[in-house]
Amino acid sequence: MKYPVALFIGRFQPFHNGHAWEVEEALKKAEKVIIGIGSSNVNDENNPYDVVLRDRMIHKVIDEYGWKERVVGVIPIPDTTDPQWVRNVVRGVEGLGYRKGETLVLGNNDWVNDLLAAELFPVHETGLYNRQELEGVKIRRMIRVGDSAWQERVPKGVAEILIGV
Repeated sequence: MKYPVALFIGRFQPFHNGHAWEVEEALKKAEKVIIGIGSSNVNDENNPYDVVLRDRMIHKVIDEYGWKERVVGVIPIPDTTDPQWVRNVVRGVEGLGYRKGETLVLGNNDWVNDLLAAELFPVHETGLYNRQELEGVKIRRMIRVGDSAWQERVPKGVAEILIGV
């Protein structure tokens, strides 16, 4: 069964090749994709890129990968209490014209999956793609210490943006 839309939520600190793989997996399961920027209101050592920069990265990748017709929205999802977080997700999905029962949640975060499954979202775990290399904390560390190999772990457009920051 192909769903009308899939929801993929991540922090995207930064958006890396594993995230791109997840979007491609979502597009195999659904006609369209919504990307949710988690922790959109958090800016600290583990979340150095604000929501505006992450949104810019995502839109650059949407253009780079030719997803413009299939990614129907990018929604910020701030950290808050669990019930409010779920309401924010539902509001974001419904604001784009989709219902929770027809929106597939795609990802590997147990907390996210459990909360949204309880709200009657179908959930699909994809597994992690090349987690050894494609982990945000490792990529951020490489950027901090000046190891240019981080650029191979993110889409070209993301590297261009982050080099300019």
